[in-house]
Amino acid sequence: SWEPRGVVIHFSGRTSIRDIVDASVAYAGDVRFDELRYVLADYTEIEGCDATPGEIDDVWALDVGAKASNREIRKAIVTRDPEVIALARRYRSAPDPAFPIAIFGHRTAARAWLQAGQAEPAN
Repeated sequence: SWEPRGVVIHFSGRTSIRDIVDASVAYAGDVRFDELRYVLADYTEIEGCDATPGEIDDVWALDVGAKASNREIRKAIVTRDPEVIALARRYRSAPDPAFPIAIFGHRTAARAWLQAGQAEPAN
């Protein structure tokens, strides 16, 4: 769902790489994209994630392309799922980061980071 300067993506059930890619393509293709400042991706209600590290590299590549028209986006990943944490860390470790990304266990902490405009936390 869209907010004044951001978008919140809520994943639930069994989440696939297609779900993640579709969400990225949807917000990057939206007319509001140029004004977007954050993406909050909430994975707290998933039952598992069917994505490989190589597939997450594809999401990174999409975001690198999107970064060409909007360099102001920051991503907060909300999850306690070890698979999603590992995938988010993979995305963050790319040699040319698409967007700053941070991982949180709760939405409250994620929103605080997004609103504060801080550098990436060490997580």
